[in-house]
Amino acid sequence: MSLDDDEFQLPPVSELPTLESILNENDPASVSDDELSIPPTSLPKTAFTSEGGDTLSVHSRGSSDSRSRTSSDRHSSSGHSHGRHRSNTSTAKHHASILRHVILKGVAAQLISAHERVGAGLPTTMAVGNVICVGTSHGLILVFEPTQALKFCLGSDQLGEQYGSISALALNIDCSRLLAGFAKGQICLFDLTSGKLLQTIAEAHTPFTAVLHLKWTDYPGLAVISDSGGSVFELAVKRTMGLNSNESRCIFSGSRGEVCTIEPLQMSQFHATPLVDTVILAMATISKVIVVSLRPQLKVLFSHPLKAASATLPLLAWQFVVIQMPDGTRVIDPVLAFGRERTVYFYQLTHGSREDLHFIPLQKMTIDYVAQSISWLNSRTLAVMDTREHLHVIDVKTQEELETVDLAHLGLVYASPHFKAISTGGNVSKAMAFAGERACYHSMVSFGSQVLLLGTKSFQVVTVRSWLDRLEQLVRGKMVKEALQLALDIYQEKAQAVVGLTHKKEKRSQLVGGKIIELLNLYLDNSIDSLPDRSNLSLLTQYYTQVVPHCVSVSVGAGLIDMLFGRVWETFCDDAISKGIYLEALEPFILNDQLAEMSPIISQCLLSHYELSGRLQAAEACIVHLHVTSLDLHQAMTLCWTHGLYDAIFYVYNQGMRDFVTPLEELTTVLCNAMDSDEALSGNQVMLGNKILVYISCCLAGRAYPHGDIEQCDVKQVKHEIFKCITSLHSKNYKDSEQAYPFLRTLLRYDTREFLNVLALAFEEEEFTSELGKMQRQRVVDILLQVMVEGEGFDPAQLGALFTFIARQMSKQQGAIAVNKNLFEQVLTHLTSPGTQSHAEERQTALLELLQEGGLQHFGHDMLLNKAKESNFFRVCEFVYEKRGEHEYIMECYLEDPLRCHQVFRYIRTVITSPEFTDLHAQKIQRQFIKHIKTLLELDSSRVASVLLTLPMLTDLIPEIVETLRLDSQMLYNFLHGLFTYRSSHASPGVSELQEKYIDLMCQINPTQVYAHISRLPLDTDLSRHYKSAVNMNNKNL
Repeated sequence: MSLDDDEFQLPPVSELPTLESILNENDPASVSDDELSIPPTSLPKTAFTSEGGDTLSVHSRGSSDSRSRTSSDRHSSSGHSHGRHRSNTSTAKHHASILRHVILKGVAAQLISAHERVGAGLPTTMAVGNVICVGTSHGLILVFEPTQALKFCLGSDQLGEQYGSISALALNIDCSRLLAGFAKGQICLFDLTSGKLLQTIAEAHTPFTAVLHLKWTDYPGLAVISDSGGSVFELAVKRTMGLNSNESRCIFSGSRGEVCTIEPLQMSQFHATPLVDTVILAMATISKVIVVSLRPQLKVLFSHPLKAASATLPLLAWQFVVIQMPDGTRVIDPVLAFGRERTVYFYQLTHGSREDLHFIPLQKMTIDYVAQSISWLNSRTLAVMDTREHLHVIDVKTQEELETVDLAHLGLVYASPHFKAISTGGNVSKAMAFAGERACYHSMVSFGSQVLLLGTKSFQVVTVRSWLDRLEQLVRGKMVKEALQLALDIYQEKAQAVVGLTHKKEKRSQLVGGKIIELLNLYLDNSIDSLPDRSNLSLLTQYYTQVVPHCVSVSVGAGLIDMLFGRVWETFCDDAISKGIYLEALEPFILNDQLAEMSPIISQCLLSHYELSGRLQAAEACIVHLHVTSLDLHQAMTLCWTHGLYDAIFYVYNQGMRDFVTPLEELTTVLCNAMDSDEALSGNQVMLGNKILVYISCCLAGRAYPHGDIEQCDVKQVKHEIFKCITSLHSKNYKDSEQAYPFLRTLLRYDTREFLNVLALAFEEEEFTSELGKMQRQRVVDILLQVMVEGEGFDPAQLGALFTFIARQMSKQQGAIAVNKNLFEQVLTHLTSPGTQSHAEERQTALLELLQEGGLQHFGHDMLLNKAKESNFFRVCEFVYEKRGEHEYIMECYLEDPLRCHQVFRYIRTVITSPEFTDLHAQKIQRQFIKHIKTLLELDSSRVASVLLTLPMLTDLIPEIVETLRLDSQMLYNFLHGLFTYRSSHASPGVSELQEKYIDLMCQINPTQVYAHISRLPLDTDLSRHYKSAVNMNNKNL
């Protein structure tokens, strides 16, 4: 029987594609897989003819221009789309349509004919190899050739009446044997070379249960069975002495949890080397996934819980995947995808130590719909069928949904009667019957990179398009720009679901690069042919803005530099608008160093364009990222000096002439002349000064300016030349009026502090740590003193910065710098000058560093303390007091320092608990504590109470403190309030004798709290009296 073309409005077909041509498309795994030499999946070559069927896309109805239109071709057609195929909106332009979706019309027509004309029944299950086997509800099995011609019709009506419908099918590796399971529990073994029934197996699993799954393993003659009772058996089929036999063994009993699906790891399917005779089987119950090894011995390898709604079934799917390891290496290991409802897990199976097998979690994926079937399309792409019968294609790594196909029209076959065991009296659990309502394990079968879908009246195949097919599809749809972008993504290995590149990386790049050239030439031709009206400048600019940058981006991204500066430049250089857009499109790639070299002619045009448009900063940024051989040096230097592009001046001198000194001398002279004028420095001149300082710092650190590093062989020479320049006595061709050390003097005048910071950083380099380096450091200090102290023109703040610098250098290396002893007094005077408030903390830190490194011996302690107190250098005072052992005065340093006053309590606790603390120290601290008790209470009365009640050496001071505060009621109340508040929340010595005084003061100062306080204490006569007094006072106040 065949479908009536007129009835269904099908176009005539001149040449029929075969099943083999559809299923055996060259389809490797991911690009990474090819690189690691995973062979593509293919089937044995068989002879075929055009007889036996037709292949039409689900969207080809009404078409007359093609025998097979695929899912995405509809985007360019008018009508007939039916809304059945869609891509993720964020990626549709780049991916185009990833899926190729076709109907096997020949198979579908014969299934319908067999049902309607000979009563074969509706399809129930299928198995796919180099043949397609479809079981029916009346117990028949239709076996189709690669040509879609019917090869065998196995079974009979009598067999169907006796055994029920076909519930499971399994093809062995070479497709010579077919196992068929029936709804009433029987199993038949057929020879597919002759079509003969070899064995009927009646007692291989739990009696009176339907066969739900049959799976061959890689082990010869070994299959596994899952039945509606939830049990799993292994079945060994043998032929001995010309006789067929079989033997079964229970692997898992349904009494421990009913298994809903099984999936053996078939390494032969992926052309992988078997794991040393290891047979691995994944099983899933409603609540758990279990993986066991069947050979060499039965052993549980892994288990994982599954929690989901009771109406959902577990899902399993194996795939070999290239996995990036933490150390950067890549391995090819099987990955098990399993899940239920809205969650899918991915676990890697790998060898551990001693050849043990381990499961390693890779990732967890959560989806927005309820999954009812999953299949791998390739090692990076997963197909998920949801309960609305929408097929979702997902990139596993990014978890991005690439495309969705609506298959609701297919009439997907469900196996719910088998899961409910209707043919055997419905003897299954309620959980199995309820969950199996939407069981479709055998209706969506993965084969290589294809997913085959079995419907009640249709048979369809979904596969991933090859990369060339996707590009050509876009070109046919006049989407050349999108094709270019997709080709670039493939070239840069950013595209998803890429198949068809069965080559090493270098060859892949060559193939895709050639295609990009072809597409780019086509895009350029189309762009010229589609130019808008040249009189409309706005429209023309908008058009070029969309076209030109894309050409530049693709050329650079694919490494087509010759084409970028050849055909692309020639296409757009004659028009002023397109030329400008082209030149500006080069900028981002120049700045990220993707375009370091170009023709000087184009760089001339680029700089001229930026100069005319006033984009001078962009011009400078491009210059410092281009190789000097790409520049017209005369043009570049003229532009830089004219417009003050100082970074570019440094760059051209350094990289083009290997001269690091001349630009420093010339630009420092420019800065000096600006400072000698009576006018304030302009913003550009301030920027020049800052750039000179950064340039010197980079050179002395061995780094290139404005980016990169100086060549290692030149580092020492550059450091020497720069240091020699800034410390030179005179400039080249100097006049008699020039002061000594002009460059150093200019930089000190510009920004003393920052220039000294530059020198401080330079002194950290290894060149200044040797004996010769220490001499150079001493020479710099001598020059600085000569220029700033003995000379004129520097204010006290600048001199203070100098002495801070010297103090730090002296503290870092004892004896490395020798300074006249009288200068120490000058250092002290400048650092502690009370009139100089700027950078006070920095000056105090510098003086403290000097003292800590032994500088204390150069000063009289009393003089140093006096000057430190005058400048409020409390940390310096603390240092001197500590050296003198006068710890009691350190408390005053903390109390007088507004930045550290609250740290006084921590200091007291630290000193008193120190093992070096003596009774003499205790007495001194006690006196200071009493002396400053009011200040301490003002800071924090609760912390005063804490140290008094927790440090026994201070607890005895409480009565004396009370006496000291006797005349200050408020302060005494605060003190007592802190004591009793702390005591109420901490275990501490009793102070009950002060209760009455505390309540008296509370009656005067805070009477509203008296009752609350007394209510927490044992009642006695005295407290009652105080309470009445408080009440009376409140009444009078009222």
